[in-house]
Amino acid sequence: MMAVTDDELLQLLAVPRVVYGYLRPETSGALEIAAWHKDMAHFCGEAGYQLAGVFTDRGVPHDCVKRAGLSGLLDVLELPETYGLVVPSIEHLSRDDTTLKILGLLISNTKAHIIVMDRA
Repeated sequence: MMAVTDDELLQLLAVPRVVYGYLRPETSGALEIAAWHKDMAHFCGEAGYQLAGVFTDRGVPHDCVKRAGLSGLLDVLELPETYGLVVPSIEHLSRDDTTLKILGLLISNTKAHIIVMDRA
């Protein structure tokens, strides 16, 4: 039987911080969305997060609060194992201050952390 170091044991016992991604491209094509997915997966891997999925609202105006992808995201943010959500930039939530405040309140009610890639 092989001996396990303390560091290896801590890694084995570490609970992954589960996150979900969110994208709101207004006009982006499939290739750009795929690139965002790849960048998000890389970012999460480097930061020690486990990316469990990415929700996308394609073509939704920035001042719209009711969004199909966002509704699904809010549901999974309620799960006890969820640590937070990852966005490439805050503009993926909204460019409108009022809408951003509303979405921030909805997300904060879930206790999830908002992780912005361009600020990390």
